[in-house]
Amino acid sequence: MNWTASEMILPPFLERRFGEDIPIYTIQSINLFGCLILPPIVGALTSGREDFSIVMPGLWIMALSPIFVAILPTAAGACVWQVVMTFGEVLWSPRQTSWTASLAPTGSEGLFFAISSARSVMGPLTDFLMGAINEKYNTNCPDCRDQYGHFCGNLSTENDENTFQCASVQESCDLFLDNKQQSCPLTCTECPSWEPTDPSACWYLLMLVSIATPISVWLFLPFLRGKYNRDENCYGLFSLTKNRFFGVCGAVDEKDDHRRVDGRQIYGHVESEGSDSEAGKGDIQTLDEDVELT
Repeated sequence: MNWTASEMILPPFLERRFGEDIPIYTIQSINLFGCLILPPIVGALTSGREDFSIVMPGLWIMALSPIFVAILPTAAGACVWQVVMTFGEVLWSPRQTSWTASLAPTGSEGLFFAISSARSVMGPLTDFLMGAINEKYNTNCPDCRDQYGHFCGNLSTENDENTFQCASVQESCDLFLDNKQQSCPLTCTECPSWEPTDPSACWYLLMLVSIATPISVWLFLPFLRGKYNRDENCYGLFSLTKNRFFGVCGAVDEKDDHRRVDGRQIYGHVESEGSDSEAGKGDIQTLDEDVELT
């Protein structure tokens, strides 16, 4: 959600409220440069930690990051949002990739990565939601723009000194002032026909929707860690231990004794049910096979 909001909500939010001179794409690039520089540094500092003990804090940080724009709905608030969002992303995103790879049998890694990216099919729905948020909480002001979308922010008196017409950088607009003391609008907030909206509302809404992600991961965390079987409180989902609740912040479960062998992290066990041998050799006992992160 935050990625989509950065592309679909942030640009019109800044341009409509602060004008065309705001460095929108420079602010957006904070995330791009952060994701380019920080992952190796964060990976080196957290290499000895279990995956979800890093993933959960990263998800919470990224989900809560829009609150900075909600509290400070300015370009500075947008910059802080991009910085905090980037920090959360570089925590959880690489670990999610390594966790996915740890589950895949040898030779099937590509299939598992494709399945983990299946959330992209929800893209059109997310785009529709962002458009609805823009329409309700971040409205445009077409009456104060020319046909190309530029603000009519310049006063033009070429035709008649007693006629105060506003013009954009490209053409005259159908917007007239009563006197010279008035000013032509450089933003939607200065447009006479624009209906004001709460600049913080859409960011609070975005934060509330984003919180669903870390909560969903926490609810299924014991199953995702793979330390319980079906008979143990339904894969541990309904266990009521202290660490189960603290897992919302990434606390390691008391049964989650993640180990490292030759520098590689070992995850849980895959349970294989026993079955009778066709040759009559008796029951085959349940096997515990370690899954290695290569």
